Amino acid sequence: MFNWRNLSWKHLFVVLLLLHILPLWIFAYFPSQDGASHVYNGLVLKEYGKHENYKMRDAWQLNITIFPNWLSHIMLAALLYVFPPVIAEKVFLTIAIGMVPFAFFYFLNAVHRGETGKPPVYAWLGFPFTYNYLLYMGFYNFQLSISFFFFSFGFWWKHKDDMQVRYLVWLYVLLLLTYLSHIASYGLVVLGISVAGGCLLGAPAVNVAWQARREGAVALFQKFILGLKPVFRFFLYMVPMYFVLIEYYLQSLKLHQQGNHRGMEWVWEYFLGIKSIVYFTDWHVPINYFLLAVLGIAIIISIGYRIHRKEWVKQTDAFLVIALLFTYMFIRAPWSYGPGGWINDRIHLYILLLLGAWLIPNMGKLPRYVITAYLIVFSLIHCGITAYDHGRIAVEITELVSGTHLIEPHTNFRHRSAGWHKSEASFAHYDKGSNKWISKNEVKYVTPFVHSTAFYGVYAKDVGHLENYEAAFNYFPINRKNENAMIDYFVAWYPPNTEAFRQETANYEIIHETKHLQIYRKKRAPGPILDLWRKNEAGNLVIGFDMQPEGSETAPNHHAIGPNTVYESGKFGWDTLAPHEGYRGPKRIEPLARDAVWSKEDAAFKLDLSNGTYRVTNVFQSAENASHTVNLSANDEIVIRKLTVPIGNETVKHTYDVEVTDGYLTQVIFTFKKRVGTENDWNRKHNFWIWNGCTVEQIQPK
Repeated sequence: MFNWRNLSWKHLFVVLLLLHILPLWIFAYFPSQDGASHVYNGLVLKEYGKHENYKMRDAWQLNITIFPNWLSHIMLAALLYVFPPVIAEKVFLTIAIGMVPFAFFYFLNAVHRGETGKPPVYAWLGFPFTYNYLLYMGFYNFQLSISFFFFSFGFWWKHKDDMQVRYLVWLYVLLLLTYLSHIASYGLVVLGISVAGGCLLGAPAVNVAWQARREGAVALFQKFILGLKPVFRFFLYMVPMYFVLIEYYLQSLKLHQQGNHRGMEWVWEYFLGIKSIVYFTDWHVPINYFLLAVLGIAIIISIGYRIHRKEWVKQTDAFLVIALLFTYMFIRAPWSYGPGGWINDRIHLYILLLLGAWLIPNMGKLPRYVITAYLIVFSLIHCGITAYDHGRIAVEITELVSGTHLIEPHTNFRHRSAGWHKSEASFAHYDKGSNKWISKNEVKYVTPFVHSTAFYGVYAKDVGHLENYEAAFNYFPINRKNENAMIDYFVAWYPPNTEAFRQETANYEIIHETKHLQIYRKKRAPGPILDLWRKNEAGNLVIGFDMQPEGSETAPNHHAIGPNTVYESGKFGWDTLAPHEGYRGPKRIEPLARDAVWSKEDAAFKLDLSNGTYRVTNVFQSAENASHTVNLSANDEIVIRKLTVPIGNETVKHTYDVEVTDGYLTQVIFTFKKRVGTENDWNRKHNFWIWNGCTVEQIQPK
């Protein structure tokens, strides 16, 4: 028979954890603002190395340097090898959200270990902060950094009195993970550890000096300096952490001279409403007032117990100092500094949690039970409101992404909307002007629809999400390369009724429409324009292309293809920004091999044609005193691998057969950017490709 007495706080902890993870899995989509963009960029990281993904490689370039904001992209890229995109995001969020209460419990247990035989009362405070405003903004890296903040701080506190080399290595690893998650949490934890270390290790030196004050100034100074040895050792092993922080600060200072402040009214409203855990609706604010009231009572109880026990100074007082310091920083810090924003929000999230480490854990049974019960009930109410809003918003995101199956491979899209905050659901808003609560059909603090359109870029192969906001910032691993990529689709959510939007989509047709969604696809020719083809002696359709700079002599029966010949539906042309260059060779060479286009970047040449089997012959020649290597794929299949075009005027022809089933042939030509051989060989082998011409012959219609 089941016995309730066998249950412990550990069972309750697991139940609460499962309840907080449940909303991730019972609804189709997680309604964050930027989260889907992280999934898309994780996919770009995973797929970028494949040259057949020419749309991705044309739109983006990798920013492979060590900087914060890396960790979530690495994790999502790895998860995408195992799970489909939406499930990969759910698995990631299960880890990122589930680690927060674990990390906060570890931190408090390290601070208060041995004081009671039970878990610290305020360990339950970690649960309501698992779902926070910054998480719903889609700041997945910062969400990870919350856990690493508390793991790092807790580990340091646990081993601060015996910091052996092995512990120091683990501390560096934890702090590195914090840094790779987010610079704000890294800076705050380094500051917090520094304040705590300075207070705890410096206090004995001050105490010794105070006791030696009657022995003379020399003795006082000597004992004070000797007492500071632990402080010197502490700051010595902290130097690498300071170096990383200072280097990042100085680099930011060069780029950005001043920040943007929100004003004191916003600061106090945010602080008193605990708005770091408010996101969809103002209904969170009233219950947050009760949380402040309970924590105020806990502060009074802690002070009362301290006075009763005459515990005037404790090591945990360092956390009160840190919480007050963070509060001052929250008030004084700019909301944004350069491209980095939400600075106050990030600082605020840690204030109450660190205050929980200062509050006494070993109070009487009644106050312990009362505070524990309230924190658990508060967490359940907070999670319940969140889950309710999840359900309503997830339905609308499902509508928003209902056309993802219509996006074809090797295409680009943009999104448009008359209002990303709009929603069918009714949300509670507090109107300061009328001093009343009103219902509005819009989400107030975050816009969970704006970047959910990134899901249109993760199901079909090689799709360019051209509204990828991360690509504009140098602290993300994916940066923009082609500002003028061709737009194949528009995804319109609450479509704008404006002249500008109508002009933008004038050459597009609606292929999918729901109550609030329209998907536009660029208009296409009804089929390949066969007048551009000719028949050869065997009666087969054939078309030829002479790759060359503008104005060069074109080989007979060939179409001139210059660096700027853009693809047109029904015809042919470059489907990427590259190539950038063309060259003219000696006139003694026959016209097709004489001139060429070349580039270091991948280039895709697309030709619309009828389905069937085709024989393709490509012509390559190096008219310079250096060879080059060519790789080429046809409709995603590698057909030329590391073909070396020799030095001089020797023409190399390569022929292959291809089965066309989708009405087009796309050839992607590329080479390795790294030079091959020693420095002396560089002038004999180019690190770019050269393409002279191409002939396509239909040998079997379908």
